[in-house]
Parts: sequence; structure tokens; C-alpha cells
Amino acid sequence: MPGNAPGPQPICEAVDLGDPSPCEGPRDAVTVVDRHGHSTKACVPHGIRLHASLTDAHVLPGSVPGADTEVRELSRATSAFAWLDHHQPFAEDER
Repeated sequence: MPGNAPGPQPICEAVDLGDPSPCEGPRDAVTVVDRHGHSTKACVPHGIRLHASLTDAHVLPGSVPGADTEVRELSRATSAFAWLDHHQPFAEDER
């Protein structure tokens, strides 16, 4: 039995189909709520990207204390749809 082979890693609800970045930490670290009231559980990195990509969204606490504040603050410095090459923030040495 190939029980030693790792299975596919679960991803959080916030991952966009075009975003190749893996989840980090709990998949329910925060909940991002859009302006229509739809909520999405997210790991911190994908919560940041989702919040940065939505208009009038807010972030609620999840399973990680303080992660909601981190997502709100870091999303301000993140481009909308940051996983697209032309929206990637510049590295320090490229500025």
C-alpha cells in the first residue's frame, strides 16, 4: 500500500485557480467577507491577496489570534490579483 506517499495538500477557500502559491498555516486563520456578505475562510497569505483584490471587504478573526489584523495591514501593501506576473510587487533590489 502506498500509504507513505503524501496526498495532495488541502488548500484554503481563498485560493484563486490562477494562483500557484501554496497555503501557509491554518486554512481558517481568517475569514474575508466581501461587500455582498459572502465569507471565505483563508490562510494568512491568501487572505492578504483576497482582501487586496476585493472592494469594500473586511476581515474577521479566525483560528489564528491576531491574523485578521495582519491580513488587513499587509493587504494595503499588496497589489490586487498579486499572483499575476504584471501585478507582482517589486523586490527591494528592483526598485
